[in-house]
Amino acid sequence: AKMFRRVLTIVQAHCKLGLTATLVREDDKIVDLNFLIGPKLYEANWMELQNNGYIAKVQCAEVWCPMSPEFYREYIAIKTKKRKLLYTMNPNKFRACEFLIKFHERRNDKIIVFSDNVFALKEYAVRLGK
Repeated sequence: AKMFRRVLTIVQAHCKLGLTATLVREDDKIVDLNFLIGPKLYEANWMELQNNGYIAKVQCAEVWCPMSPEFYREYIAIKTKKRKLLYTMNPNKFRACEFLIKFHERRNDKIIVFSDNVFALKEYAVRLGK
């Protein structure tokens, strides 16, 4: 929300359009979005979009990636922002991501990897040659 607010105060425009797959926030800043871009004008039903072929069929699976002992020892020893980096860059998580990417590449699926950590995404891309 901080970055959106900054951009919207810098960029002067007659009209602002916000598009999102999910108008959801995990904090109390959702009110900020209404103030910054106005109320939601349209919401499509994702199941209808899926059934009509506009979006891919969804299949969810939870994959647990325990930390290696070395990472875990470091993780519990520190209390800084580095903790987030350690769980994001967990080698077991990277290997699971690599496996899933290769699996879906073999099936010619479209792939997108999400993370709230841009550093991790860039590092994964470099290590995977993407």
